[in-house]
Amino acid sequence: MVKRIYAYKNYFSDFYETLSQKEKDKVDRVLVLMHSDNRIPAHYIKPLFNGIYELRISTITRELRILFTYDGDKLIILFNCFVKKTQKIPRSEIDKAIVLRKQYYEEKWQG
Repeated sequence: MVKRIYAYKNYFSDFYETLSQKEKDKVDRVLVLMHSDNRIPAHYIKPLFNGIYELRISTITRELRILFTYDGDKLIILFNCFVKKTQKIPRSEIDKAIVLRKQYYEEKWQG
C-alpha cells in the first residue's frame, strides 16, 4: 500500500536543509521505504505517545529523529525533527509534536 508523506509546516524542510548530502540521502531512503512499503523495518519506527511516532535514522556520526503521526491508512504527517543527543527523547520535542498534531487536525477540520 502506497502512503503519501506530508511535511506539516516548515519543520521538516528547515531541518532537512541543515543535513549533509549523505544524511539527506539516508533520510530520503527511509522516507521512500515509508512511502512504498507496508513493512518498514521495526528499528526505524518507535511509538512515543498517544499517536506520535519517532522515525529513527542513524548515520555514522549522528542520530536523526523525525516525529510524525498517521492520518488514516494512507497519509503520514511529519512534524518536528532534531538530532538526538541524549538517551531519551527530550519531552519538549514530544510536546511540540503534540501541539503540531493538534494544529494539523484543527486546520484539517476547519478547511
